[in-house]
Amino acid sequence: PTPSSSCCLSCLRPSPPHRRPSSPAATLLRATMIGRILQKIPGGQNVQVFVGTVALVGLCAVPVFAKDTKAGHDLFSQEKPQAIVDSEIKLRKEYNSQSKQE
Repeated sequence: PTPSSSCCLSCLRPSPPHRRPSSPAATLLRATMIGRILQKIPGGQNVQVFVGTVALVGLCAVPVFAKDTKAGHDLFSQEKPQAIVDSEIKLRKEYNSQSKQE
């Protein structure tokens, strides 16, 4: 309708944007405890996804930074264990002392 032929101002008001239907995964996430916690975060869905992603990555990083094993004793360590370093130093000292005696 044009402004001259409209019956009232409500006819000129644009219609609200059409929302896409939720995916089954989004519906399931809203029903879970994590989804309910994330919905309490102020901001839009993008903010909630960002906070959830950062929290998940942070939880995955906890074992890396909170390890209680010695250097070189965990599965993916590239450091030598301290006992090996100490034995190498001892062997070098013995070798150097033997070579000086000869």
